[in-house]
Amino acid sequence: MDVIELLSELEDIIDKGFEIPFTKKTLVNKEQVMSLINDISIQLPDELRVAKSIAEDSKRIITDAQKQADAKVKEVENKILGLIDEHEITKKAVANANEIIAKAQKDGREIRLASLKFADDILEKVETDFKAVNERVKQCRSELRK
Repeated sequence: MDVIELLSELEDIIDKGFEIPFTKKTLVNKEQVMSLINDISIQLPDELRVAKSIAEDSKRIITDAQKQADAKVKEVENKILGLIDEHEITKKAVANANEIIAKAQKDGREIRLASLKFADDILEKVETDFKAVNERVKQCRSELRK
């Protein structure tokens, strides 16, 4: 069960609890509530591991993109060295190499930005989920204390 399902189950236990008349208090089964809170705390590290894995994947994608860009630059440099013999061919090669380098750098930037955006979006969702879980746990604890 994931954290959201566990919180839903906790809500159900609280909703089904015995309401004390003329008060805002509800009696619930302490063992059930404590068990669910324990299950939630066990689940949270899994979601943290997922977020960490996503961040690591992002770094790997960025590194791979940089390696591809470096390989393209090296390839262009080798082409330039092969074309130095003739002046006109050299001019064309330099222009072509500059285009390839610019494209490789642009592609590398785009891949890097896309992977950063992807990682940021996932981390933002995880952060939002954690905030919601934290708020719900605080609310449940507050209600339990009442």
